[in-house]
Amino acid sequence: YVLKTINAVEGYKAVMLNYKTAIINTTLNQDLINEGIAREIVSKVQNLRKTSGLNIEDRIKLYYHGDNEVNDALTMFKDYVKEETLATTYEEKEVGEAIEINGHNVTILIEKSE
Repeated sequence: YVLKTINAVEGYKAVMLNYKTAIINTTLNQDLINEGIAREIVSKVQNLRKTSGLNIEDRIKLYYHGDNEVNDALTMFKDYVKEETLATTYEEKEVGEAIEINGHNVTILIEKSE
């Protein structure tokens, strides 16, 4: 038997399966961090939608507020967040329920759009 091991340098992960090797860069850059924040916002909004009694197809007004990093992420991924949450209004405004996202304090308010 031959045992072959793969050790990746810091910032990379490597796996081998059936004599094929995959190497992935695991270093986070600001774009990936921003995308993670946007995805967490979408998840929180969908949970708020459920607890508020809104239907999955209801259009909403979405108001958010966070620190500069959160606001930058939500500006960068505005189209994604609006599409995923069915938001007709997407506005930075200091109102709503306080939540924690990736170490950031954020407020989110959703209302059914008419």
